[in-house]
Amino acid sequence: MVAQIVKAKVDGRNERSAATRRLVAEAYLTLVKEGFLRPTARQVAERAGVSERAVFRHFQDLETLLSEAAMIQIQRIGSEVPQPAPLDGPIEERLDHFTARWCELHERVTPVRRAAILYEPFSPEVARRLGWIRGVRKQEIEQTFAGELAAREPQHRRETVATLSAACSWSTWSQLRNRHQLDIPEAHRAVRRSLQALLAAG
Repeated sequence: MVAQIVKAKVDGRNERSAATRRLVAEAYLTLVKEGFLRPTARQVAERAGVSERAVFRHFQDLETLLSEAAMIQIQRIGSEVPQPAPLDGPIEERLDHFTARWCELHERVTPVRRAAILYEPFSPEVARRLGWIRGVRKQEIEQTFAGELAAREPQHRRETVATLSAACSWSTWSQLRNRHQLDIPEAHRAVRRSLQALLAAG
């Protein structure tokens, strides 16, 4: 009986701790989306409704907070954007699906990605996460357009995959949306045309 009571108390503390960690990480993400690219511990604590001490108690350093925030961001985005494009069928349909997925993803992650770019040179966690998403994009290109890429010489195929990845990267999307002031449909069409032209260039 005593053991059950102790276990219940421990479980309760663990649940409250996990809930607080998530609350703090969500507060960090909210601030970043609002334009605070480097929110302070005090700002995060105020937004989360906890003490500044609680922030440091649950996150020993910035890396652990960034890791928690990254996991939440991945969970959110994964449920919001279209699934990966089909691996077969007409090229136009695969191209439409692929473009829609990555343009939607880039638009949704833009506020957080701006902050991530600032942290990348100094944060192994952020660098790892950004490297992971670049790897996912490259893999999806190789799988979605495997038939179109297969006919090319290895070096040409490698260069084409790299160029396709650059054409549908967040950096390109940011340039189209922010530097050139294209709206979402215009930027979407620009990315699709670029991908189509690269795939057609044999």
